[in-house]
Amino acid sequence: MRSIFVLLLLAAGYSLLAESNPAKESLYIYLRAHVTDHVNIDVSEDQLRRLLPLLERYRKESPEAHVSATVFFSGALSQALVQRNKQTHIVDFVKTYVQRGIIEVGYDGFDEPTYSNRPTVDLTESSTPEQRWLLRKTAEDSFLNEARDPLTGAWERGKPGGLKEVRTVFGEPACIAGLIPLMKYGPGGMFNGSVTKAEPGLAPVVMPAPSGMTYEVGDDTEAVTLLEAAHSKAIMIGILDANVAHLPGFGIGRADFGHAISPMPNTAPELYWQDNVLRVSEASETIRLVQAHDGVEAMKKLVDHAGRSTIHVVQVELASEQNYLTPEFTHGLSYPPLKYAYEHVQSPNLPKDALRRTNEVDAAYAREESLLKWLTDDLMPADPGSRFVSSTDLSAMVAPGTGFTISMAGLRSALTEYLERWGNDTFPPAIDRIDGHYLSMAEEFQMLADALAEFHRTGKLPDSVKVTPVYGPIRVLTGHGPNEGEISVDAVARIAAALAKELHDQSPGAVPKNTIPIGIPVNGAMLNPAQFLKLMAQAVLNPSPGAKLNIRMSYEFSGAGTLLPKSRPAGDSGFVWTLKPAEIEQRTHFRASS
Repeated sequence: MRSIFVLLLLAAGYSLLAESNPAKESLYIYLRAHVTDHVNIDVSEDQLRRLLPLLERYRKESPEAHVSATVFFSGALSQALVQRNKQTHIVDFVKTYVQRGIIEVGYDGFDEPTYSNRPTVDLTESSTPEQRWLLRKTAEDSFLNEARDPLTGAWERGKPGGLKEVRTVFGEPACIAGLIPLMKYGPGGMFNGSVTKAEPGLAPVVMPAPSGMTYEVGDDTEAVTLLEAAHSKAIMIGILDANVAHLPGFGIGRADFGHAISPMPNTAPELYWQDNVLRVSEASETIRLVQAHDGVEAMKKLVDHAGRSTIHVVQVELASEQNYLTPEFTHGLSYPPLKYAYEHVQSPNLPKDALRRTNEVDAAYAREESLLKWLTDDLMPADPGSRFVSSTDLSAMVAPGTGFTISMAGLRSALTEYLERWGNDTFPPAIDRIDGHYLSMAEEFQMLADALAEFHRTGKLPDSVKVTPVYGPIRVLTGHGPNEGEISVDAVARIAAALAKELHDQSPGAVPKNTIPIGIPVNGAMLNPAQFLKLMAQAVLNPSPGAKLNIRMSYEFSGAGTLLPKSRPAGDSGFVWTLKPAEIEQRTHFRASS
C-alpha cells in the first residue's frame, strides 16, 4: 500500500513538473537576403561578395548546422548583373554558390521598376468575375515576364524581365515574393476604414501606394495559376512584416490568423497552404522579421518572448542594404534607395552623405556574423530541435498539400463531428482534419463531390477519395443564401456528379476550370457553395436516395479566412477557401538537395 502511495505522489509530482515546464517546440531559422538594387550596383555586388563566402565558411565550420540562405533577386537587378559580368564576373561568382548548395535563388518583385509605374489593375469599370480575374491575370503576366525601363518603369517591348529574367540568369527560384500589384477600385471596392497611425510593434511601411490606389496583399491566385503553368515548385512568402497596404487591424489579424492556422504543436503560425502553394510568413504574433545587423540581443529577445507551444519559423535578413546607409537616410522620406532613384531619374545614384563609412559597414557585418555564431554555437546546441532551414527544406518537411487519399470510414467519422460543430450556425466550422490530413474548405468540397459522384454512378459510396488541387470560387456570394426548402439525397448526388467533373478539369484556360463554383442552382434558388457543402456532408452521412435534406443559410467565410489580413474586396476573396495548416512531418534535419 505504501509503495502505491509513493508512486501516486511521484506521478503527481511529474504531472506538476510537466505543467510548469511545458515542452518547447522547435525554432526553424530561415536565413535570407534581398539583393534588388539595380541602380546602386556597387552596393549590390558588395552585398553578395561579403555574404556568400561568410555562409560557406559557416557551412564548412559547422557542417551539422547546414547553414544556407535564400537570396532574393529582382529581374532588373539580374539584368544589371549580367551587363556587369564581363567586368566583375559577379554572375559567375553567384552561380558557383548556387551550384554548391550554399544559397538558393529567390525572386522578389516588389522593387521592380517602379513603385508607381507598374502594371496596374483598374477595376472601376469591370463587373463580371471573369473580367476581374482576367484583368488581374494580365497584369501579373506582364509583371512576371516583361522588362521595364530601370528608372521609369516604361515597358521595354520584346525584352524579358521580372521572374522570367531571374530564371534565365540564376535558375529556378525556390521561393517567390513581392507579387503585389497596384489596384484601382471603384467606390466601396476597397476595405472600409483607414490607418491614422502605425500600430504598435509594426514595421514601417516601405513605400506608400500612389494616390487613389492600393497595393493588393493577401492573395495572388492569378499569379499562382501562371506559376503553375510554368511548372514552378517554389514556396511563397506569406504575411509580411510591414503593413504595405495600410490595412486597419493588421497586427491583430496577423496574430489571430497565426493561432487559427497552427492548431497543433507540429504546425507553425508562420507556415500554411494557400492556393495549393506553401507560404512562409515574415511575422505572426510573437515572431517578427529579424534584421541580422541588430545583432545577438535582438534575436535573444525574440526567442525569450516566442511562445513555444508550436513550431515557429523565424526569418532572418542578412546583408541588408541598411548596412550601407546612414540612419538619417534610412529614416528619411527618400528611403529606400530605389525610391530615391525613381524620384531622381537624372541623377539616380545615392548621394555620398547617404552612405556609411567603410568601418561602419564592417561593423554592421560583424554584428551579423556574431548573430550567426550565436545561432550556430549557442542556440542550436542548447535547443536540439531548432535548426536552420532552407526554402527547399520547408517544402520537403511538410506533409503534401494534395495527392493523398481519405478513407470513407475516416471521412464519415469526421463528418459527424463536423456537422455537430456546424449545427445551426451561419458560418462553416473552422479547419477540418480527417485521417491525419488537414483539408481546406475547397478540398472538402471536391472530396465530397467525388464521393457523391461515385454514389450517383453506382449506388455505393467509394472506399476512399483522393484529394486533388482545386481553387476557390472566382467570385464569393457575400449573402447567406436561402433558408428554406428541401432537396433529396439523390438530387444532391446528381448535382455533385456534374460538379466533380469540372473540379478535375485542369486543362488550360483563361480562368481555371477546377474552381469551386460561384453558386449552385437548386430548385429554382441559388445556393452558395458553403450551403451545398453542408448538404453534401449530410448526404454522405445518410446515403439514402429518397431522404430529404433541409436547405439552410450559411455565409462562405469562417475561421482563418476571415482573419487573414487582405486588401481584396470580400467578393473577390475566394482564395480563402484554400487556406489550411501546413503540418510538419519530418522533425529531423536534412537537406533535400544533399
